[in-house]
Amino acid sequence: MTNGKILIINDSLINQELLEETLATFFYEIISYSNPIDALKKEKETKVDLLIIDDIISENNIFNFAEKFLQDHKNTPIVFISAYNKNEDKIKGFNLGSYVYIEKPFDIKTLRAQIQSILKVKSLQDKLFEEKQKLDNIFEFSSNEIILTDLNFNIISNNNKILNNNKNTESNLLKILGNDIEPYCLNELKDFINSSENHFQFRLFLKQEKYVKTTISKVKTDNKLSGYMIVMEDLTKEIEKQNIINNFIEMLTHDLKTPVRAEKRALKLLYEGCFGELNKEQHEIVQELLNSSRFMLRMTDNVLTRYKIENGDCIINKSKKSILDSIQSSIYYLQYMIESKNQKIIIHTNFKNNNDEIAQFDETEINRVLTNILSNASEFSPQNSNIEIFVNKNDKNISVSIKDCGSGIPENILSSILHEKILSPKRFKKVGSGLGIYISKKIIEAHGGKIEIKTSEKDGTIFTFYLPCEELQKSEYPVSI
Repeated sequence: MTNGKILIINDSLINQELLEETLATFFYEIISYSNPIDALKKEKETKVDLLIIDDIISENNIFNFAEKFLQDHKNTPIVFISAYNKNEDKIKGFNLGSYVYIEKPFDIKTLRAQIQSILKVKSLQDKLFEEKQKLDNIFEFSSNEIILTDLNFNIISNNNKILNNNKNTESNLLKILGNDIEPYCLNELKDFINSSENHFQFRLFLKQEKYVKTTISKVKTDNKLSGYMIVMEDLTKEIEKQNIINNFIEMLTHDLKTPVRAEKRALKLLYEGCFGELNKEQHEIVQELLNSSRFMLRMTDNVLTRYKIENGDCIINKSKKSILDSIQSSIYYLQYMIESKNQKIIIHTNFKNNNDEIAQFDETEINRVLTNILSNASEFSPQNSNIEIFVNKNDKNISVSIKDCGSGIPENILSSILHEKILSPKRFKKVGSGLGIYISKKIIEAHGGKIEIKTSEKDGTIFTFYLPCEELQKSEYPVSI
């Protein structure tokens, strides 16, 4: 395989052979012509890396030939070999493309070194041109704004897909964005610049018209920072579509929850005998209906929460709360399940004082976690059994373990139970059991904690989650799941 092609135009067969022998070590395909007209016709569509032409052809025609050649072979370097000093000024006045003038008689070693240097430069130019074409294609066909800047964020090049900077005389990216960047983003950008990280991402609302996801990457030359590449993706239409879907989901769940809440209240009043005493059979039927309404309400909440988690819309708002209060609240909420199976909840703690039960967490979301895990514990524990809750605190975290008396979780699904959004009814008897576990995992992780499962057929299953108990730094920005 050759590195390219060298074209020689020389009407002397001896000179042709001399040049061919001189250039043989370069591993280029060498084609020689005595007649320049033949060379123009036969090599018109061929990529040529170097043209070597002897002006013995004709003083008058050499330049016309070179001009015609360059019409089909742009950026191809030319070596003029001349034995006549009178042509040197004419050749040096030649202003089309890259050329070298070599006077005969020439030294073979010098000629070989000169041509080798020219070919290296040509090869590098070809590679740079290919990269430029790739970049031009990316710039042209990408719907994203692609910006190259120097170290001070002065724009070197961009494709004007979003910013329309050609209408703006300002050349500094940060000044163009102006107030569209939130102050906290600017602070994080400064931290990124001084860090070892290579990429930084944030979103902004550009000119109050476009939602833009912006990724900034460091550009390095010889392992030294030389500038930045910024890619801006317009998410306006996607966010508008997502908002429509979000509104629909929230409206749907609201429309489902409203009648279920009304049904639950009515059944509770009926169950408590507010409309007259019920006999034993009626009491059991109403209790079953009430349990079903509570289950439907919890499932509807879980579906909405899962949807928000998947779309990054579930916000964690932490404050100082009592973990024991949240546990008692969840037990009260599930009292109907626990009483229907005559189960007992036993709580163990290692707390030494009332302050030990205080932690930083989102009360609503942790209550959701406790309710999901406790409902599973009650569901899979037999009648007249105990469900134990262990609450412990150390220097790093508060842990809550909920132990049931069930038959454990099969080994074939234990590894995937925390990673699936919904487990099939074949794996759990009750549809949606896995959904609550998946949601719980996401909520605990958003708090900076973790969740674990231990299970056996003999001892049942223990779900344990950990919440960091160290004092958290105050931040006006809530955490998104």
